[in-house]
Amino acid sequence: MRRHRFRFILGLLAGIALLFAVAKFINLTRTWHEFNEYPWQTLPAILALSLGYYLVKAVRWQYFIRAIDIKLPLRRSVLVYLAGQWFAFTPAGEFVRAYLLTGYGFSFSRGSAAVAVQVVFDLLSLAIVGSLAVLRYPQLSTLVQPFTAAMIVGILAFVYWPQFRRRPSSAFVPGAATATVGRFGHFYAYSRQLLGWKQLLIGLALGLVSVVMGVLVLLEVSRNHEIEVGFTQSAYIYSLSQLAGALSMLPHGLGAIEGSAVGLFHNAGVDTAHAASAIVLFRLATLGWSVVLGGVSLVLLRTPLAGPAPRSPQKPVQ
Repeated sequence: MRRHRFRFILGLLAGIALLFAVAKFINLTRTWHEFNEYPWQTLPAILALSLGYYLVKAVRWQYFIRAIDIKLPLRRSVLVYLAGQWFAFTPAGEFVRAYLLTGYGFSFSRGSAAVAVQVVFDLLSLAIVGSLAVLRYPQLSTLVQPFTAAMIVGILAFVYWPQFRRRPSSAFVPGAATATVGRFGHFYAYSRQLLGWKQLLIGLALGLVSVVMGVLVLLEVSRNHEIEVGFTQSAYIYSLSQLAGALSMLPHGLGAIEGSAVGLFHNAGVDTAHAASAIVLFRLATLGWSVVLGGVSLVLLRTPLAGPAPRSPQKPVQ
């Protein structure tokens, strides 16, 4: 726990340092002016798009937990997923969803497998969209495309590595998540099950839809700021900045996403103050909005509005 806390504090300080470093290259007075001039009547449409982004990811979450035999009603499952956003800035906040599942009698190792695979598909979807986008903007293709290839190879190695170590007759069979024992064994087996071909294709399809929704949020914010960017350019900026934030290991990429996005906008010929204002609003309409949704969902989980809860077994299901 102390180690996680130390990493969180260190990451937060690094993110703040990055923000201050970016601020040196941005006229903050002009940025504030651009922010105030934003047409706020368009904000409900942007928040609706952002809500759609999180609902797509919640549907994918429901599909994944069903695939490993965690049966929750759709309404309650969506609320569990959204409730995890309330802990967005806490160490390992994503895994709060797995903790919430333990309240319904499912082991943490089973729920954490769904959480971890969600993160993998988010990264893979961003990498694929980024690789396609940089075909038109090839400046960073030497970084993005090898990362995408490495992720695909890594997933295949994770799934099929046991087959290289065993005889063909003892190869892994999807659904047989009891081949190994122990907490890590269950986590590993369920993770591999969620990376089977069927789950891979469906999870990736939903992941790409969620990335497109995120791109549309950035595109809508940019257009309302009168920043002339198209869908392809928005996809390029969105995917690469999100990947930079994920690889930075900072809490939700704080500082890294903002700094890289402003840099990519600047590379596209957009004024830095204009770009910074758009990115601040984008982050408020996505990350900030998700924290609000998470708080509301956490409250709703304790009310009849969440629907019927499954009867918890006396012992958590492995």
